[in-house]
Amino acid sequence: MMLNNKKIKINHPMADTISISTGQGAYSGDNNSEIAFFLNKDWQVIPIPEFATYHDGSSSVADTAVYPYVPNEKIENFLDKYRA
Repeated sequence: MMLNNKKIKINHPMADTISISTGQGAYSGDNNSEIAFFLNKDWQVIPIPEFATYHDGSSSVADTAVYPYVPNEKIENFLDKYRA
């Protein structure tokens, strides 16, 4: 399965875009996806509270941060609330 990456605009206090990645090269499976957040096109490395338990542990001065193996249902619930 090739890498599939979607970027979706959101209205969240800490981010304006969520990236959802699945497939080869992503930390994902049948029922979960890898996500990342952006604010003004920059990586948001400070953990988003709704997904803090999935945060990869990157420090606040890191260049990137991802959230591996997040359940798709949790992502959909988040989008129901914050999709722009």
